[in-house]
Amino acid sequence: MKNKLSLTLLALIMFSSGLYAQVGIKVNSLPPFEASEYLRPLSTWFGTYFNSGTYYDASVPELFAFKFNIVGSWAIIPENQKTFKPNPQLPGVENVEPSATIFGNKASYYLASNGFFTYPTGLSLNAVPFGIYQFAGSFYNTELMLRFFPKSKFEDSKVGVFGFGIKHDISSHIPLIPVDISVQILFNRFDFEFDDGDFENYTKLKSNNFALNVHASKTFAGMFIVYSGLQYESSSTDFEYYFEDPNNNYPAIGKRIQSISVDGDNNFRYTLGGALKLGFFVINADVNLTKFTTFTTGLSLDF
Repeated sequence: MKNKLSLTLLALIMFSSGLYAQVGIKVNSLPPFEASEYLRPLSTWFGTYFNSGTYYDASVPELFAFKFNIVGSWAIIPENQKTFKPNPQLPGVENVEPSATIFGNKASYYLASNGFFTYPTGLSLNAVPFGIYQFAGSFYNTELMLRFFPKSKFEDSKVGVFGFGIKHDISSHIPLIPVDISVQILFNRFDFEFDDGDFENYTKLKSNNFALNVHASKTFAGMFIVYSGLQYESSSTDFEYYFEDPNNNYPAIGKRIQSISVDGDNNFRYTLGGALKLGFFVINADVNLTKFTTFTTGLSLDF
């Protein structure tokens, strides 16, 4: 890694090993106010991903129960998340054509007094697949869900995940109600850091994701479950990177580590899905309507 912020390992972890060859997601040439727009869809995706796949049944047993889930997701990247409107805030530079975000493809450019500048390209993605595992235990109609990957070092990088959810079956307090209804609150955090000893290559991000939902389900014949939910959610990602300012357009802020906080665009989602329960095994699938339309599927052991 030479004089650039490369999220190659992050791309490898988030997306798939097949993208490892797509090196050079170079945001270190961007001043903070443009890096924020370039990276905003990534913050939105973090919220979409971490706030997905958290339920398939609103019923929570009164006695102790335990679940282990493996959840896969497929988030579709909309066109309006693939570009941003550049605003370099330089004299004589106006009406720059839209340029790629981290998920986009075509880069824009401009000519300023200090020379020609080309914006970075992105990963050129139409969808992002990913997976996660989670554990849940319940007692007295209340469930605690945990997601955890200890902060671990991979060569010069560190990656960690921590998340939890608390859910309560409010229908347990309403006699003869024909459906099960629960409320759930969620928090997930993702940490990534790259440090090879050269501060010009230093990269750090921390993504915090929050959600609050109400969901309902109905079980038929003891094995078929239909579920639906409405969720409020938010995401925010803190980035640290070295701004190299290649054209020396921003002498007051360039050639140093920058810190930016980027809020995602996701606010509300609607979920509709179904599950099949075969003894201890549960298979489920749902669609989530939010900024990134997301399909999830899960395989669970439910004791």
